[in-house]
Amino acid sequence: MALVNDETINEDGDENLNVAGIVDVRDEKAPRLLSLFPQPLPPPESGLKNFFEKRGRFGPHNHHHPNHQPCLEDRDDIAYLTYFNAGLRVYDIRDARTPKEIAYFVPPDPKERIGTRPSHLVVQTEDVLVDRRGYIYISHKNQGIYILRLKEV
Repeated sequence: MALVNDETINEDGDENLNVAGIVDVRDEKAPRLLSLFPQPLPPPESGLKNFFEKRGRFGPHNHHHPNHQPCLEDRDDIAYLTYFNAGLRVYDIRDARTPKEIAYFVPPDPKERIGTRPSHLVVQTEDVLVDRRGYIYISHKNQGIYILRLKEV
């Protein structure tokens, strides 16, 4: 199985919908899409109908990739994926046909601009890396790094 995703390039939803999914690659000449990850929804208290309303980039960006490094977490039951203004999303992928979101973290919007992007000052979660102890590192254009830990459910 392989985790795959498009990457959102434009801001404010000014492009086709970008998705992430699970692909069966047992036959490299005929890969099969098994499922799509559910689209992240804003928490009810945000007052947003969807993350496109938040502005900036919204959509999948980066999966945690252990790359056979012994210092990094390497599991086949959980996927970590950043979604720009929707923060970090964590999925249970034990059933490759039905990935389920089990946790998320959306950092607060930055208070000051460090870089030139995004054009609106909203959080843009870029990269994710998980070490073998379970510490999750996520990076941002205007905020640096957050270090998190997933509580097992």
